[in-house]
Amino acid sequence: MHDSIGSDVNQVKVTSLSHVRGQRQVTDTLHTHLQAYFNMRATTGHSDLSFGPTLLCGPRGTGKTLTAQAIHSELGNLRFILTNGETLNRTSELFLVLINADAYTTVLIDEAQATNAKTQHILLTAISERILPVSTGSSRSGYAVPLKNFTLILATTHEYLLQDALRDRMRIYCRFSYYAVEDLVEIVRQRAEALNWRYESAEVLRTIAERSKGTPRQALNRYLQTCWSMVKSHDGDIITMEDTLRAFHQLQVDELGLEDIDRRYLNVLAQHGPTPLGVASARLGLPAGTLQSVIEPYLLREDLFTKDKSSMRIITEKGWRHLEMTAWPVK
Repeated sequence: MHDSIGSDVNQVKVTSLSHVRGQRQVTDTLHTHLQAYFNMRATTGHSDLSFGPTLLCGPRGTGKTLTAQAIHSELGNLRFILTNGETLNRTSELFLVLINADAYTTVLIDEAQATNAKTQHILLTAISERILPVSTGSSRSGYAVPLKNFTLILATTHEYLLQDALRDRMRIYCRFSYYAVEDLVEIVRQRAEALNWRYESAEVLRTIAERSKGTPRQALNRYLQTCWSMVKSHDGDIITMEDTLRAFHQLQVDELGLEDIDRRYLNVLAQHGPTPLGVASARLGLPAGTLQSVIEPYLLREDLFTKDKSSMRIITEKGWRHLEMTAWPVK
């Protein structure tokens, strides 16, 4: 895409681990295993050796899928199968994926913690014995279908929901963390330049990075894309600071990266004092699980609220200051 201008952040193909920024321990680990894999292939002369299996764990939006695509490209595999844990709980889907995977196939199971006990047992057998056990209905009958040495990658936000036996079979274990602003600046710059999206200054990139809650997914898929859409809405060809601020104003995302629902959550705590999770959930009209897994983690990381010994939610001084200083209306 050297001459053309892209229209979508996801048009850029991931071709190597060099596209994975800000996760040095992850990339170092993968480079080591990849080099060992290629050396063993050269020594033994076998081209059907399997790589991994690999477990990628960490918060949502931190680049696990992109890293899996990079592994696939580095291996030179021909087929990339992306599925998720809940889908594979349907036995027909699981069997279809495993039977059709060969030595040149990468299988990525996203949200692997959603797989049930039966699916995890089948996966364990598939990677440890390279067979697919098939039951014929009788407890004493059945047969095994041989499987090829495909590449298996599991991605999860909650690795301890996986069975111990399955986790222990993962030869490569990579843990992702949230990104520093400087790393996100580089990620946004790299993607913008790959798409030939011009930007006014480095401050544009930094503004996007600072509001992205430490995740490339927010920075790229939502914020960089929205900034470019803002530019094209008036037929421009360069992302200016004015376009960037207009985009964030439209998204209702403030300087700390808080969205309307984040500020509403803090406002509940500010108005009602120490608040049980259930009360906050009812006042916001959101399930308690959504608050715990989606809303609270970033607010806790930024020290905008805290919990006491009874798990009551309490707004912090920093949270108070942010509500007082922000220009955004709180509903």
